[in-house]
Amino acid sequence: MGSKPRISVPTAVRRLRRRLSNSSTRLRKRQVSCHRSSTGTGGATSVSGKLAALRNLIPSENADAKPDQLFRETADYIVLLKTQVLVLQKLVDFYGSQSQENRDATV
Repeated sequence: MGSKPRISVPTAVRRLRRRLSNSSTRLRKRQVSCHRSSTGTGGATSVSGKLAALRNLIPSENADAKPDQLFRETADYIVLLKTQVLVLQKLVDFYGSQSQENRDATV
Protein backbone atom coordinates (compact mmCIF):
# COMPACT_ATOMS: atom_id res chain seq x y z
CA MET A 1 0.00 0.00 0.00
CA GLY A 2 2.89 2.38 0.72
CA SER A 3 4.62 1.75 -2.59
CA LYS A 4 4.45 4.18 -5.47
CA PRO A 5 2.49 3.18 -8.53
CA ARG A 6 4.79 1.90 -11.24
CA ILE A 7 5.02 3.81 -14.48
CA SER A 8 5.42 2.11 -17.80
CA VAL A 9 8.86 1.84 -19.35
CA PRO A 10 8.06 4.04 -22.38
CA THR A 11 6.83 6.81 -20.07
CA ALA A 12 9.97 6.58 -17.96
CA VAL A 13 12.15 6.70 -21.09
CA ARG A 14 10.30 9.78 -22.36
CA ARG A 15 10.75 11.53 -19.01
CA LEU A 16 14.44 10.67 -18.92
CA ARG A 17 14.97 11.91 -22.48
CA ARG A 18 13.13 15.14 -21.66
CA ARG A 19 15.28 15.66 -18.56
CA LEU A 20 18.49 15.01 -20.46
CA SER A 21 17.39 17.29 -23.29
CA ASN A 22 16.53 20.10 -20.88
CA SER A 23 19.83 19.79 -19.01
CA SER A 24 21.89 19.82 -22.22
CA THR A 25 19.91 22.83 -23.48
CA ARG A 26 20.61 24.66 -20.22
CA LEU A 27 24.28 23.75 -20.48
CA ARG A 28 24.49 25.04 -24.06
CA LYS A 29 22.76 28.28 -23.07
CA ARG A 30 25.21 28.71 -20.18
CA GLN A 31 28.20 28.06 -22.48
CA VAL A 32 26.90 30.55 -25.05
CA SER A 33 26.29 33.23 -22.42
CA CYS A 34 29.80 32.70 -20.97
CA HIS A 35 31.32 32.93 -24.45
CA ARG A 36 29.42 36.12 -25.19
CA SER A 37 30.52 37.72 -21.94
CA SER A 38 34.19 37.08 -22.66
CA THR A 39 33.97 38.38 -26.24
CA GLY A 40 31.75 40.98 -27.80
CA THR A 41 30.14 43.76 -25.79
CA GLY A 42 30.97 42.32 -22.38
CA GLY A 43 34.60 41.92 -23.44
CA ALA A 44 35.57 45.45 -22.43
CA THR A 45 34.74 44.69 -18.83
CA SER A 46 36.84 41.55 -18.80
CA VAL A 47 39.77 43.33 -20.47
CA SER A 48 39.69 46.13 -17.92
CA GLY A 49 39.47 43.53 -15.17
CA LYS A 50 42.48 41.73 -16.57
CA LEU A 51 44.42 44.98 -16.81
CA ALA A 52 43.56 45.71 -13.18
CA ALA A 53 44.78 42.24 -12.19
CA LEU A 54 48.01 42.83 -14.12
CA ARG A 55 48.47 46.17 -12.33
CA ASN A 56 48.20 44.31 -9.03
CA LEU A 57 50.89 41.82 -10.07
CA ILE A 58 53.45 44.24 -11.44
CA PRO A 59 55.25 46.58 -9.02
CA SER A 60 54.88 49.99 -10.59
CA GLU A 61 55.34 53.57 -9.50
CA ASN A 62 52.60 54.77 -11.84
CA ALA A 63 49.32 53.19 -10.75
CA ASP A 64 47.35 54.88 -13.56
CA ALA A 65 49.62 53.78 -16.41
CA LYS A 66 48.09 53.32 -19.84
CA PRO A 67 47.94 49.74 -21.15
CA ASP A 68 50.96 50.15 -23.46
CA GLN A 69 53.07 51.47 -20.58
CA LEU A 70 51.78 48.66 -18.36
CA PHE A 71 52.83 46.08 -20.96
CA ARG A 72 56.32 47.62 -21.19
CA GLU A 73 56.65 47.52 -17.41
CA THR A 74 55.42 43.92 -17.44
CA ALA A 75 58.06 42.94 -20.00
CA ASP A 76 60.76 44.68 -17.95
CA TYR A 77 59.58 42.90 -14.81
CA ILE A 78 59.68 39.53 -16.58
CA VAL A 79 63.28 40.20 -17.65
CA LEU A 80 64.14 41.17 -14.07
CA LEU A 81 62.60 37.97 -12.69
CA LYS A 82 64.42 35.82 -15.26
CA THR A 83 67.69 37.51 -14.35
CA GLN A 84 67.08 36.89 -10.65
CA VAL A 85 66.36 33.22 -11.32
CA LEU A 86 69.54 32.92 -13.38
CA VAL A 87 71.66 34.55 -10.65
CA LEU A 88 70.16 32.31 -7.98
CA GLN A 89 70.79 29.22 -10.12
CA LYS A 90 74.42 30.25 -10.55
CA LEU A 91 74.76 30.77 -6.79
CA VAL A 92 73.30 27.34 -6.11
CA ASP A 93 75.65 25.80 -8.67
CA PHE A 94 78.67 27.55 -7.17
CA TYR A 95 77.93 26.99 -3.50
CA GLY A 96 76.39 23.59 -4.10
CA SER A 97 79.57 22.30 -5.76
CA GLN A 98 81.72 23.95 -3.09
CA SER A 99 79.81 22.31 -0.25
CA GLN A 100 80.05 18.98 -2.07
CA GLU A 101 83.86 19.36 -2.23
CA ASN A 102 83.96 20.19 1.48
CA ARG A 103 81.98 17.06 2.28
CA ASP A 104 84.28 14.95 0.12
CA ALA A 105 87.40 16.43 1.80
CA THR A 106 86.13 15.63 5.32
CA VAL A 107 85.35 12.01 4.53
